[in-house]
Amino acid sequence: MNRVTHGWSGSIRQFLDTPESLIEGALQDHISGLFGHGASLSQVEAWIEEVYIVKNTFRNLAISRQDCLQWSLIFEYELPLEGGRRPDVIVLGPGKLIVLEFKQDISVSRAAVDQVSAYARDLSEYHSESHDLDVIPMLVPTKAHDLNIQTENVFAVSPNLIASALDSLPIGNMINLKVWIEGDYAPLPTLIAAAKMIFKNERLPAIKRAESLGVGRAVAALEKIARDARENSHRSMAFVSGVPGAGKTLVGLQFVHQESAENVNAVFLSGNGPLVDVLSGALKSTVFVKDLHSFIKTHGLTAKIPKQHIIVFDEAQRAWDATHMENMNRVQFSEPELLVAIGERIEDWATLVGLIGQGQEINTGEEAGISGWAAALNSSKSNQEWKVFTPPRFTHEFKTHSVQEVSELDLTKSLRSRKAEDLHQWVENLLEGNVSAAALNAIKMSRDDFNIFITRDLDLAKEYLHGRYEGYVEARYGILASAKDKSLPEFGILNGFMDTKKIKYRDWYNNSKGEANSCANLESPMTEFGCQGLELDMAVVAWGDDFLWDGVKWEMRKMRTRFPQKDPHTLRKNSYRVLLTRSRDGLVVFIPPTEKFDFTEMVLLASGAKPLTSTIPLSSAI
Repeated sequence: MNRVTHGWSGSIRQFLDTPESLIEGALQDHISGLFGHGASLSQVEAWIEEVYIVKNTFRNLAISRQDCLQWSLIFEYELPLEGGRRPDVIVLGPGKLIVLEFKQDISVSRAAVDQVSAYARDLSEYHSESHDLDVIPMLVPTKAHDLNIQTENVFAVSPNLIASALDSLPIGNMINLKVWIEGDYAPLPTLIAAAKMIFKNERLPAIKRAESLGVGRAVAALEKIARDARENSHRSMAFVSGVPGAGKTLVGLQFVHQESAENVNAVFLSGNGPLVDVLSGALKSTVFVKDLHSFIKTHGLTAKIPKQHIIVFDEAQRAWDATHMENMNRVQFSEPELLVAIGERIEDWATLVGLIGQGQEINTGEEAGISGWAAALNSSKSNQEWKVFTPPRFTHEFKTHSVQEVSELDLTKSLRSRKAEDLHQWVENLLEGNVSAAALNAIKMSRDDFNIFITRDLDLAKEYLHGRYEGYVEARYGILASAKDKSLPEFGILNGFMDTKKIKYRDWYNNSKGEANSCANLESPMTEFGCQGLELDMAVVAWGDDFLWDGVKWEMRKMRTRFPQKDPHTLRKNSYRVLLTRSRDGLVVFIPPTEKFDFTEMVLLASGAKPLTSTIPLSSAI
């Protein structure tokens, strides 16, 4: 028997005929079943107020619109797979769905506006029976009076004017309550949640979306390449490319798991230590996900042959070059050269798969990129032939090899959210100084409910995030900051090496707000080295003094490094590319309130970032 996914539902007529005590009891029972404990006193008081307001609303509306008695109500609808996110009330009206979110406040807060807007957005995007409906977000500050405004796409209405607002809805076909409740809700999960589902053999939600943007086709292409290598006893190397958030890591994990399920030894490697730690903690296993550098030391610097025939390595463009390997390990070979050598020692056949991100090189020794892999094949001393499979964009790198172009291996759209697909382009334009183009990107994203905010008040940024995700226990939001900045500790953001070294990555990403070391406590920042390849619902990116706008262009602060860098400016720029592309729902940029950051604030504002305010000025509402 399926668990009930809401507190109470029925027609408006049934609602008006049902005693308040029965409705409130049903809501309390639902919370007990959802969380294993009763509702707080403040929550119960909020329900009493909500039920009273909604009853008054429809008693008044029924006088002028008898058809409203056929509409339906759903209280505390639980968005499946989203850790208890629950819009207060959903109204199924005449061909329209209205999301009512109540706040015991007299003003209209920025966080509340974005919260109800996100409910409407997610129902429209992910709920099968809402795709073709006009979904209207409506915020109700219960202490306000005679308020009826629209700010962005959200209607803010005081309790005494909800009836008149609903009275303006046109006559239309009724939405079937039972059919709507039984509709599928399929949000694309975070990487961590997706990894858990893959390794539990569960079907991913929103798989249609993932497949429509190429994830399924990429996995199928890799399976075909590996099968051909296995059946014909040869060695193949394939590359999967994609923009930030396109699902490259998801492709790699799914491919490794599916091959392992067919009894083919496969492993997923990453040089990103935090990613390995977080995924290992989430999966409670180190069998499938291993550290790339440790794997190379074990099998590349010794004669030990790995048992795996399929080796997938994440962020392959970040593999260390020969100079950095000499500095770190006293070895005169690059990591690509050593991995090719490992593949050539594996008995009978091997398939190496490199996942290539764009503009993700942030460490010394990572500047070689895809060319390092072509060079590794060229320098191979064995007579073994490698078949190379690559997206069309990389074909020119492998001039001396037989290359097969596979367009399915190029993922060009972000999976984080359909509404955030332009984020990577906004970041690209911002970091390249294309201010007007970035502003156009920001306008489009704002219309699609992905806002980019800027503030010089860190406490305001924290207040906004806590309010934005109030009641959402699975929300993951946190502070990100450059590891090379020297200004942020003055503002309580301890981003130095010794401070961030203490952070346990798996706790920071996996623990909920209130639990020890959780990112959502907004206490400890994560740097570009700890967040690459991972994501948050929303980030506060604390801008540092290592990369500032001088009024004309981006300037990097000169700094000493342990090892020489070929292009330090690009590494800094890529660090901010990583920091700015971790968010799924929106982005807040904190600019320290000192004079040297003024030009940086100006360029961000010119690029479309909006000043963050705690409340929406009613004079600016439209």
